[in-house]
Amino acid sequence: MAAAAGLIVAAVAVPAVGGIGILARDAANKFNNLAVPALGQLPVRSEILDRHGHLIAYYYPDNVDRVPVAYGQIAPVMRQAIVAIEDARYYQHGALDFRGTLRALVNNVEHNPVQGGSTLAQQYVKNALILTATTSAQKADAIQDTTARKIRELRIAIKVEHELTKDQLLAAYLNAAYFNNHAIGVELAAERYFSTTASRLTLTQAALLAGMVENPAQYNPLAFPRNARNRRNVVLTRMAQLHYITPARAQAAERASLGLHPSTLALQSGCTSRSAKDAAFFCDYALSVMKNDPAYHEAWNELNKTGGLKIYTTLNEQDQRAAQHAVDYMVPPPPSQYNPAGNAAAEVLIQPGTGKVRAIAVDRPYGNDRAAGQDNVDYAVDSKYDGGVGVQTGSSSKIFTLLTALKQGYPFGFSLKIVSPSSIAGYTNCHGQGAGIYTLSNAEGPGKGTFTLYNGTTESINVFYAHLEQRVGLCNVIKTAASLGDHRADGKSLFQGVGKPGKPGYQYPADDIPSFTLGSINVSPMTMAAAYATVAARGMYCSPIAIGKIVTMSGGLLPVKSAGCHRVISTAVADAATHILQGVMVSPGTAAGDEVTRGGVVIPQAGKTGTADDFEYAAFAGFTPRLTGYVSMFNPKGPISHPMDGYPGSCYRAGCVGQVFGANAGQIWQLTFEHADLGSPVANFVAVPADSIYYSKGDGVSSPTPPKHTKTPAPGPTTGPGHGGGGGGGGGGGL
Repeated sequence: MAAAAGLIVAAVAVPAVGGIGILARDAANKFNNLAVPALGQLPVRSEILDRHGHLIAYYYPDNVDRVPVAYGQIAPVMRQAIVAIEDARYYQHGALDFRGTLRALVNNVEHNPVQGGSTLAQQYVKNALILTATTSAQKADAIQDTTARKIRELRIAIKVEHELTKDQLLAAYLNAAYFNNHAIGVELAAERYFSTTASRLTLTQAALLAGMVENPAQYNPLAFPRNARNRRNVVLTRMAQLHYITPARAQAAERASLGLHPSTLALQSGCTSRSAKDAAFFCDYALSVMKNDPAYHEAWNELNKTGGLKIYTTLNEQDQRAAQHAVDYMVPPPPSQYNPAGNAAAEVLIQPGTGKVRAIAVDRPYGNDRAAGQDNVDYAVDSKYDGGVGVQTGSSSKIFTLLTALKQGYPFGFSLKIVSPSSIAGYTNCHGQGAGIYTLSNAEGPGKGTFTLYNGTTESINVFYAHLEQRVGLCNVIKTAASLGDHRADGKSLFQGVGKPGKPGYQYPADDIPSFTLGSINVSPMTMAAAYATVAARGMYCSPIAIGKIVTMSGGLLPVKSAGCHRVISTAVADAATHILQGVMVSPGTAAGDEVTRGGVVIPQAGKTGTADDFEYAAFAGFTPRLTGYVSMFNPKGPISHPMDGYPGSCYRAGCVGQVFGANAGQIWQLTFEHADLGSPVANFVAVPADSIYYSKGDGVSSPTPPKHTKTPAPGPTTGPGHGGGGGGGGGGGL
């Protein structure tokens, strides 16, 4: 067997002379014609970045953390140390080190450990095959202890030697070598053990790392410092023998301590990393979009196989910091005296006119350790993106009825006399069928009065809106909502039911639910933020996008999804809606007290409160011309619904108020926008022209007949607004 092995090696270079020559020639032909698998791109960690290129988190393909560096970025003593101990004749031999290869093949046949014979080229090939293996079979084949593997590696090594210069190959080897403790490659090894870079390694540091590659576990300095030191000194002695250093320098270095300064940054994959702490849920959303959206199929495969991508997200660091601080401050993660029931808050910020998601904040530490209070459910987004089952939106969904009325030409001064409570009939779905009778009351309780489109919105009068929805057509309202991207949190259309008709838990299509205008459908905060961003963008709807561009290692760009911005309502309708929603922010609007100021000056802003049945959900949508935010407060006990725990559970920073209104969610929005990036100078909304049809019946600010209430609104916190917007009536519309 040894003779046969020698013949294969000899066949590479021995000319065919005589009978022996014929055998050698045949062996050479067979060897040279062996299939040579191409070495794939070695995996490299990718970077998830914010819009300015600042790091959010690293992402490791198959848990491989590797940062390749060029030959010139590796300290000379590191290059010398690895050659001295692993392949002393590296710069003298060609494609093969015949002596070493013969010794390795003979050892293999005799079942001795494979050592001392592989060239750096062969070692590089072995490491590369291990790193690029994507299946268990490939991984097993890359490490099997057989002569066949050795010959295959030898054949590939010859090809590599012809493709790379000696210096390039040496750098490639050092970038693929394993140094234990999740350190693949010399750059990460330098960071892990000495908190430095490959270019700054000292003689003793380089010798220690060079000694590790023979057996990374046995010579692990963190676990076996004595072994590591002895091995390091062997390397130093060898370097002196080869005249890389003087004997005196070697002896001095051998007396030195290991000098370890381990990096405290352990391998943390993706969004669990420390760098992603304040943007973990945004990070999770971006990766989930890449995983689940067909538009990112190519990028997702590359991310998990070879990596090396720079993923520029749309996150704005200032906005993210502002949103995360606001939700954490107002509804602190449990356990907290300010949140004894463990209620939650989620907020999404979107840039109008672009669909770019600027921030996603959830008041929970991100992670899988529930005992430690961590949560990995992103309650701000749809279910398929690691989100929850959605939350009710309360009166913030009145925006869709308002827009429908404005599209049909209803003016600000359009008025209705209403009675609370009321039972309203005459709703029809999109098939022309009756949608039942809707019984509801105002948040203020029993009473009657006359309200206009303007103050019926700003004061969030439930019965007014139920009548308005019936007048403009329930089907038309649902169509408006769908055009603004509104859909169920599970991704289904509003026109689809959930479950089987007649079975427990069945949810009717939205056009069969008159309570839709009061937010009875579970949707994600992301969806609502995008809808309100449409109004802020003067009628242009853009799908939410979290990824701006993806750059490969070669500098190329991979496809990313477009926001698909398009007009869904006219500028006149959008401006009219904004005009009314600005009134929500001032007295007697439901969010009076939540105004955002800069330098003591109130900035242009608009919003809408939302409170669902029994104060179980509170929501607020607010926007400026350049930024839209949507906040939802709920309890994440699920899995079917997320009701807010009642008194004394409805506690947050402002106190235990018992009943939480949309204006209380507005306080989170207010705190966020006080510190968010609103642009400079502050932009203004476009005013509705005085001769617009929307002023045909007056400005709608004053009711023709003052409303009569027999019950005052429930008070909010003493430090906040007087009351929240109307909510109630979240039932199934009498179906």
